[in-house]
Amino acid sequence: MKLRERWLPLAATLALVALCAAAPFLWFALRDRQLTRAAWADAGQSDFLSAAGRENAVARELYYWREQGAASTYDLAEPVDAATARQAVQPALQALRGAKVLPDALLTAAEDLVAGAAQPTRCRPAAGMTEYAFDDGQGRYLWLCLSDGGALAQIRGDVGSGDGFEPAAVAAAYRAMLGLDDFADWQDAAPRGYGDPAPSYSADAQLYLIANIDRGYFSLSVTSMSPETFAGLQ
Repeated sequence: MKLRERWLPLAATLALVALCAAAPFLWFALRDRQLTRAAWADAGQSDFLSAAGRENAVARELYYWREQGAASTYDLAEPVDAATARQAVQPALQALRGAKVLPDALLTAAEDLVAGAAQPTRCRPAAGMTEYAFDDGQGRYLWLCLSDGGALAQIRGDVGSGDGFEPAAVAAAYRAMLGLDDFADWQDAAPRGYGDPAPSYSADAQLYLIANIDRGYFSLSVTSMSPETFAGLQ
């Protein structure tokens, strides 16, 4: 009986994780049927994600959350157990190091900050996204935003070391880390805002990716964006 009581919560958790992972697949299957019934033979009449985009895990998931009205669900940050927060972001930090996305000194400073932060916070800035915030109490901070599917959708902060951060090179390495190099239509976008931004866009993936640094503050993010919205930025 005790064994059963221990396994029931675990089984429920595993079932919930499986359901979240399957949600984009189920949604796209339904949308495919809707498009077929509507006879939308001309892809130009729709901002539906391309077939290539639907084959890519990151493009598919971020598009899915965009279509769910991601901007309408913001939860305030709340304290989270430090060990839990570190465990949640560790795979993303390891992926950044393995793909050599960030300069070594910057990433090491980020890892040290995460390891030493006494009271991280967690929030849900949008549907399908969880953001973890770490700081050292002395002005250094790091925020990581992860999708429910495990993609690093954004990392930003000031960890005291920005030397060697070349936005164009960082963006290219980040794109490769996320498995987005298969899209051949990436194009440079018009820089916007402060710092030294290196933005790019893929219509097939409907993704806007940007790396930037400004006086020590760095940011790296990928966002699902329709071609029409992107055109309005140019």
